[in-house]
Amino acid sequence: MPCCCCQRGEKEHLPYPEPSSTQQMSRRNTALAAALSLLPIGQPLFLGTLGITTATTAVVLQAPPAVAQDASAVARIAKAITVRIEGATQGSGVLVKQEGNRYTVLTAWHVVSGNRPGEEVGIYTSDGNEHQLEQGSIQRLGEVDMAVLSFSSGSAYEVANVGDIKKVKHDQPIYVAGFPLNNSQNLRYETGEVVANAEVGIDQGYQLLYDNETVAGMSGGVLLNADGDLVGLHGRGEKDEQASSGELVMKTGVNQGVPITYYNLFASGAPVVVAKNTATTADDYLAQAKASQTKKGREQTVIKLTTQALALRSSMRGYFLRAYAKDALNDYQGAISDLNKALEINPQYAPAYENRGNAKKKLKDYQGAITDYNKAIEINPQHTGPFNNRGLVKKNLGDYQGAIADYNKAIELDPQHAYAYYNRGIVKKNLGDYQGAIADYNKAIAINPQLAETYSNRGGIKRVLGNYQGAIADFNKAIEINPQYAPAYMNRGIAKYDLKDYQGAIADYSKAITINPQHAIAFNNRSNAKDQLGDHQGAISDLNRAIEINPQFADAFNNRGATKYELGDHQGAIADYNKAIAINPQLAETYSNRGGIKRVLGNYQGAIADYNKAIEIDPQYASAYNNRGWSKYLQGDFQDALKDANKALAITPNDGATLDTRGLAKHALGQDRSACKDLKRASSLGYQGTSQYLQSEEGAWCRNMR
Repeated sequence: MPCCCCQRGEKEHLPYPEPSSTQQMSRRNTALAAALSLLPIGQPLFLGTLGITTATTAVVLQAPPAVAQDASAVARIAKAITVRIEGATQGSGVLVKQEGNRYTVLTAWHVVSGNRPGEEVGIYTSDGNEHQLEQGSIQRLGEVDMAVLSFSSGSAYEVANVGDIKKVKHDQPIYVAGFPLNNSQNLRYETGEVVANAEVGIDQGYQLLYDNETVAGMSGGVLLNADGDLVGLHGRGEKDEQASSGELVMKTGVNQGVPITYYNLFASGAPVVVAKNTATTADDYLAQAKASQTKKGREQTVIKLTTQALALRSSMRGYFLRAYAKDALNDYQGAISDLNKALEINPQYAPAYENRGNAKKKLKDYQGAITDYNKAIEINPQHTGPFNNRGLVKKNLGDYQGAIADYNKAIELDPQHAYAYYNRGIVKKNLGDYQGAIADYNKAIAINPQLAETYSNRGGIKRVLGNYQGAIADFNKAIEINPQYAPAYMNRGIAKYDLKDYQGAIADYSKAITINPQHAIAFNNRSNAKDQLGDHQGAISDLNRAIEINPQFADAFNNRGATKYELGDHQGAIADYNKAIAINPQLAETYSNRGGIKRVLGNYQGAIADYNKAIEIDPQYASAYNNRGWSKYLQGDFQDALKDANKALAITPNDGATLDTRGLAKHALGQDRSACKDLKRASSLGYQGTSQYLQSEEGAWCRNMR
């Protein structure tokens, strides 16, 4: 006969189908955040890409160093002297010396440090020709991130004219050029301004700061002044980052280079060492602040150093760096205050609006965030970051079509924008377009195979579609990429739970808890698996912990109520259901569960009222129709019981418990042949209550029917 036992309906990283079981209370496993949002703050943009022409000559010619006349001349020089280096890693370099047919290339040490002795390294010059590294020629310059290497060629190439680093001042124009990884055939050339030229020693010589846009692959590329003179090497650019929590990651907009000073020391035969002197100027403090900013846990140091720099000279970048540190410390109001000051200095600086929008987003000031993103787009409509981030805010506001439009624009501007594909996949998932979401996740993975979150989300959709092995394979890949990524363990645990591997599910939920002991959802979900194994006290313990972490966790109250019912604590169960409903009045399962207890206690009218509410919230909730029908049956209202059972079976035609209800209602109405057909079908579907009934004396009428 219909029972009032408790079932746990899984809820995961992505929307899931409601459990179809009837005559049972529903448990809720709570999902992780609907989706992780990856935010590329300050996505790089190609500006004035320069093609490479081809030309060869058979004689050795001496090409004089070039001197620039204007910005276009600087671009020409950059094109002529910058080389692409392909070895263990790809990077850029600059021709700094020619002796006969032997050329010396200056690059960043980290570009070539991974090459083993004897390993081939290709050097590509401006004519498109490849030159092989002269074996044994790689030499690091002391303790700084610079190295020289050599190749031989009969062709004539221009070499850089070395500039005077002492003449490089903050706010002066500076130019960077290099070959990006995703478009290595084209030189990328970016204009910007000097942020600081420090005299104080910085680790690996990173004393030159500038605000040019850079991307991976440009390391070792040239830094040229307005005359086209080489004043340093580009070394460290900011990566587009995302937080696994889905929060936005602010960028400082400041890159780091090594001044040409250290090459001059090497060329003169002097020791190449980083000075250990004390900071005295604003440039010194800013350089130290930037060096600290690249190391986790140094936010307070960054704030201290930028404050010292700002005391000596008010600068937009000083406020920008300090805003970054405050944002990392969750001081979003402080970050906004500093960004306001940066915008007072330069009201047309788009990244400041974008980062301020990010901080406002974290404070849930969504309209304020959109206003800032709109301004950033108005200033620079070719920049992908504000479109991507505005899409995230629109998603949070439920404007899915608006979010998709923004992601489409980001992808139009940059077809290799993995995060935009990822985020668009999330919105498509929310709209129920699972195949479209998978297609976007596939594209994001093709662009960036190291995004653990993408595999985890794709696996979540595969699970919803019933492809459990494909889902688990994706979760495994996410964990392989990031063994500390708790959501992947959570989602794999849910898939194992679906496959009735409850011990495996517990192991995965426990791993998620080890990674994050404050993970209320993991405790809630682990309680489900424990309950399935009959460990009701263990389930209660996990639910207590989940509620302790999050006292507004409605699903945990619902599940604890279900477990208390299993333990015979009916009043305690009702109290938990009442609490869950008070927190979230839209939990249809909780009304149905509470109705089940009221029915067991003989309060049929109260039970029916709860089922009515569950159906009002979810008109497709088959269990609620069946449970309401059974309550009406117990009251002797067989006709209405039959109507409710029919409604439930229209939604879930193969539910044994509902066939049992309908069969008994028909029997009570004298429709024995049709009733027996329903009961036998329920038994064949594995519904134990019906099987027991048919084997009993009470069910002999059907058992003996011909």
